[in-house]
Amino acid sequence: MATKILSVAILFIIASATIFSTCKKGGLGCANAVYNFKIPENILPNKDSIQTGDTLFLNISTPSTLLDLQTGNVVNYSNTENLGNVVTLLRFSSMNTAIGAINNFNFALVKGREVNAADPLSQKDVLFAEDNTSYVFSLAIIARDTGRYALTIGDAANVYRKNDRCTKANFIINFSQTNQHFYLLNEWRPDLTLDDNGKRHVYYFKAY
Repeated sequence: MATKILSVAILFIIASATIFSTCKKGGLGCANAVYNFKIPENILPNKDSIQTGDTLFLNISTPSTLLDLQTGNVVNYSNTENLGNVVTLLRFSSMNTAIGAINNFNFALVKGREVNAADPLSQKDVLFAEDNTSYVFSLAIIARDTGRYALTIGDAANVYRKNDRCTKANFIINFSQTNQHFYLLNEWRPDLTLDDNGKRHVYYFKAY
């Protein structure tokens, strides 16, 4: 019974990270999201195992003119106030539990800006930077301790522009061109099953 509760808790953490917390702020009294966009995120180097002291780079580089999934129209959605995502790091223990692992890593924000996280033991909340006609983000994640880890990224809901807080957009943010090493979850927690939404947001790796 306890294992089942812990499994549900792990899946809840992954699901809850798919909506960027700070994106709920601002634009009160405005209409619901008008646009729906999709942007890719990747990890380099794309390895299932790294040594302590090694660095993973979590990256985004995408045009600020985007395809609206709802209408098929191309929209210039530049100059956003709150576009970003939640980066969650969990460590799998030998007791079939997962705990926040932010303190197991050092971080360097190469491109972007950090904001206060709702759960600083397991999460980094970040905003993307804008460079000319693109949104860019790069976070260096340096392993300090060995372990079995899951890194999740979140979607961005109710994003608005600095000059227009009412014409909001939702951003689907998927891992792309990244081997997410799902076989590691099967090895570590064969009792857990991810749905399609969970699969597009999570990356598994080991540090030794």
